[in-house]
Amino acid sequence: MAEHGAGERFSSVEVVDELVKLLQDLTERPRFGELPGRRSGARAGGDRGIPLVCLVRGTKAEGLLQALQAHLRGAHPGRVPHAYHRFAEPGDGVPEPGAVEAVGSVLVRVARELAHGANDRHGKHEFRRFELVYWLMNQRLDGADPESAATLLTRLRERDLARRSGDDLKDVLDDAAGTAPWWVRLVVRLVPSFLFRAKLRGLVPGSEYRWLLRQPYLAPHDPGTFIGFAERLTSALVPGQSAEPREDTGQLAKLLVNAFLEDVRRAYRRSWWRIRSARRTVYPVVLLDGIRRDNGGYAVLKTINDVRNDTGAFDPLVIISGSAKVPPDAETTAEREPAPVSQASHAYETWARKLATDSRARRPTAWFLPLQVPDVTVVRGEVPPTATLSVRQPPVWSRTPVLAVVVLLLLASVATVGYRHVRDVVTADERWRSEHCGLARDNPDAHTVRRIGDDCVGVTTGPVPLFGPADDEDLRRFNNVQDLIVRQNREVRAAHERDPNRPYATVVYVSAMGTGRDVLTSNTARLVGVAARQARLLERTDSDEPLIRVLLGNAGSTMQHGRVVAEVLRTVLERDKTVIGVLGMALSSKPTRDTITVLGEVGLPVVAATLSDDAMPTASRMYFQISPTNDRQAQVAARHVRSAYPGKRGVVIVHSSDEEDSYAANLRLDVALRFGEQGLRVREEPYRPVSVGQGSDARRLGQGLCDVGDDEVVFFAGRPADFGKLMDGVSAGCKSDPPMLLAGDDVARYAADDTLRGQHPEIPFEYVSFAIGAQGCAAATEMHQTLRELVPEECEGDANPSLDGHAALTYDALYLFVHAMIQLGDIPVSPGHIWKEMSDIGGARALSGESGVIDFGDGQVPIDKFLAVLRVADGKPPTVLASCGDYPNRHDVDLRRAPWCPTTPR
Repeated sequence: MAEHGAGERFSSVEVVDELVKLLQDLTERPRFGELPGRRSGARAGGDRGIPLVCLVRGTKAEGLLQALQAHLRGAHPGRVPHAYHRFAEPGDGVPEPGAVEAVGSVLVRVARELAHGANDRHGKHEFRRFELVYWLMNQRLDGADPESAATLLTRLRERDLARRSGDDLKDVLDDAAGTAPWWVRLVVRLVPSFLFRAKLRGLVPGSEYRWLLRQPYLAPHDPGTFIGFAERLTSALVPGQSAEPREDTGQLAKLLVNAFLEDVRRAYRRSWWRIRSARRTVYPVVLLDGIRRDNGGYAVLKTINDVRNDTGAFDPLVIISGSAKVPPDAETTAEREPAPVSQASHAYETWARKLATDSRARRPTAWFLPLQVPDVTVVRGEVPPTATLSVRQPPVWSRTPVLAVVVLLLLASVATVGYRHVRDVVTADERWRSEHCGLARDNPDAHTVRRIGDDCVGVTTGPVPLFGPADDEDLRRFNNVQDLIVRQNREVRAAHERDPNRPYATVVYVSAMGTGRDVLTSNTARLVGVAARQARLLERTDSDEPLIRVLLGNAGSTMQHGRVVAEVLRTVLERDKTVIGVLGMALSSKPTRDTITVLGEVGLPVVAATLSDDAMPTASRMYFQISPTNDRQAQVAARHVRSAYPGKRGVVIVHSSDEEDSYAANLRLDVALRFGEQGLRVREEPYRPVSVGQGSDARRLGQGLCDVGDDEVVFFAGRPADFGKLMDGVSAGCKSDPPMLLAGDDVARYAADDTLRGQHPEIPFEYVSFAIGAQGCAAATEMHQTLRELVPEECEGDANPSLDGHAALTYDALYLFVHAMIQLGDIPVSPGHIWKEMSDIGGARALSGESGVIDFGDGQVPIDKFLAVLRVADGKPPTVLASCGDYPNRHDVDLRRAPWCPTTPR
C-alpha cells in the first residue's frame, strides 16, 4: 500500500479544508432530483450515487473523523444530521465478529444516533424497516415448538400496538372500553387485529411488512406468508442460537443493510404529500472510525457496496470511514491506489464517471472512493474551521408558519367546497363529453374516440359524430348509411348468437371523415358499398357463410390522425380477438402511409379501396389494394390521348404544390413519364390546394389555362375540391373555347355529383375511373341489385353513391375478407391467416369482383386491373370512351379492351 506520508506536504488545516469541501458537495441535496454535488453534465440516472469515502490515514491523523464531526455539528445555520461510530480495537483471543453481528451492531447504534432529537432539525429519521428486521433477528424461538408461529404472531401484534400507541394510550383505551357499549368493545378489539393482519399480508401500502415481503433477499415468498418468512429470520442475532445453519449469513447481512438504507430512501423520497421530505436539504452523514478487517468494519462497508450493486437504488446517505489500510480487503492495486486528499474533488469526478459500469459489473469496490491522508497530526478541536459547512434553508413553502397559513386558507374555503365540487363535476362531465365526441363516460365507445379539433378521431361501434359546418342533406345521407351499418351490426351479432358455428369476425372501416362536401359524398359512397356487402352476408343462412361486423373509424378529415386510430386499434385488438383487419383508407398521402405502417406493426392486414400511390404497398407487407396504381392510370391516359387525339403534341400537368399529398405528387411524375414516352412534350403548372388552409389559387390557374395551345391537353392531378375551382376559372376565362381537360381518378367523385357536374355544362372533360357506376343503380350486378333494395333513396339521389365507382371498390375490399374467411374453412380466423389467404389471391384463384378482376399475383396490387376513361359533356352523366382490363360483371356498357391498353401478363 502507499506510505502514509507520500505525496505533497500538507498541514492539518489544509487536509480538513479539502475534506470539508468534499463533504459540502456530497451532503448538499439539490432542489430537484437526487444527484449530489454540482458535477457538470451529470445525468438524472445511470451514474447516480454517493461514494463510500474511505480515508486512509496514519496514527497521527486518527482524530480526523472527529474533526469532521465537529464541522458537521457546527455547520451554518444548523448541524448536518450525522452519526459517529468508532469500532473497538480487537483484543487478543477475541474472535472476529460474523458479518451479521458486525452489521447489526453497527447499524443499530447508527440508527439510534440518527434518530436522536439532535438530528431532527430537518425532519425526524425513522427506521421502521430496519427495526423490524433487527427485532425479528433478536427473537428467540424454539424451531421444534409447533406453537412458535403463534408465539411470534402474538409478539408482533404486541410490538405493533406498543410502537404505534404507547403503553399509556393502551391503558386509556382499555379503561374506556370497559365502560363502553358491547359493540364498541367489539370494534376496539377486532379493528386493530384486522388492520394488523392486513399489514402482514402486504395489503397496506407503505408498511414495513409489505416491504419485507417484496425486498430481494432470502426469497421472502418462501414459504409464502409473512409469519413463515419472519420465523426464518428469528434467532439470527441471539447469542448462542444463530440462524447460520438455516440461512445464508451474507444474505442476512444484506437484508439488514437494505432495510436500513430503504428507511433513509423513504425519508428522502419526494412527493407532494411528503412535505417534510422537502425540508431535508442535506444528506445525513455516517462516520465509521477505526475500521479493520478483524473488527467487522470492512464487512460493513463491503455489505453496503454489495447491496447498492444489487438494488441500483440511490441512497441519500454519505458514509465516511477512517482506517489505516484500504478497505474492503486491505489491498492496494494500481487501479485502486488512493488519491491524495488534495485531489478529492477530481477523484470524485473520476469515480462518478466509472460508477455505472462498475456497479452493473457488480465490482466489489464499485462504490469505494479511497483517499490518502497525508501524515499530519489531526486532533479534534485543534483544527481551526477555515472551511465551513453550510446548510441550505428549506423552501419557504415547506416551513411551519407558511403551512399554518395554508391550512387556515383551506379552512376558510370549506364553505364553498360543496358548490365548487358540484360545479367541477358538471364541468368535468361536460369536458369529458366534449373531448370524447359528446359520449358519456359509461358509453364504451367514449374510451376509443376523442375529439381533436373538428374531428372525432378513433373507432366506434356506433356512428362517427362529425363537427363543423356541413350541408344538411349531405350530412343526413352520410349518417343514414352509418346508421344502416350499425343496425346491420346488431343483426350480425344476433345471427351469430343463433348459429355460433358460422365464421364470425370484425373488420374496421377507417377513412378520412369530415364535413367537407367531397369528403362526405366520398365516404357515403364507400360506406354504401360496405353496407351492401355486409347485407349480402346477412341474407345467407348456411353455417359455413361468414358473418362480419363492421366498426367505423375516423382518422381525421385528411388522415392526419391515422396513428391515433392505429394505437386505438392496438388496444381494441387486445380485448376483442374477433378483429381481423382494416379496410377503406383515403387520400394517398404521407399520413395515410404512416397509418398503414403502424397498422402493419399492430398486425392487422389493410385492404385499401381507392389508394393508388405507386409506393403505398411498401408501407407494409400486410397491405393490399383494390385499385390500380397511378402509374397504370398514367399509362392508360397517355395512350388514350395518343390514340384519340393524334394531333396533340404536348401535355400541361396541373398539379397540387402540396408535397404531403403523395397522390398528386406521384401521379404528376407518372403522367410526365408516360406522356413523355408517347412523344408529348411536358410542362407543369402547380397550384396551391385547399388543403393547405391558405385558400386555393386553382381558379386563377384555371383562367390561365385559356392560353393553352390547341395541340396541348391539360391533365389535372389533384383533388375534387380544387378541380371545381379550376373549372370556375376556365369558365370565367374561356368557357366558349375551353382547353381539352383530362383528370385523374379522384375527380370521379366530382363527376358523380349531379350538382357539381352541372355547374359548368359548357365545359366537357374526361377523367380516369377505377370502376364504372350506374345511374340509378340500374346495372344488373349483385351489388347494384342489393343497393336498389337496401338504399333505394340513394340510387335516386342527385349524388348517386355508386356512380363514381367507389362503392364497387369498397364492396370488393370487404369481399376479400369474406373470401379469405371462406377459404380458411375450419382453421381459426385470425389476422395472420386472413393475410395469408389474401396473399394467395391470384392466377387460378383470382377473384371476379364488382370493380373488375382481382389478381395479386405475387404482390399486393392487382395485375392488369380494370380502369376506364370517361367523358362528361353538357353536365350529363359520364359515358365510357375506352377501358382496359377485364370487367366481367357489366353487360350494359361497352367495356371492350382498347387495342392500345398496357397489359401486365398474369
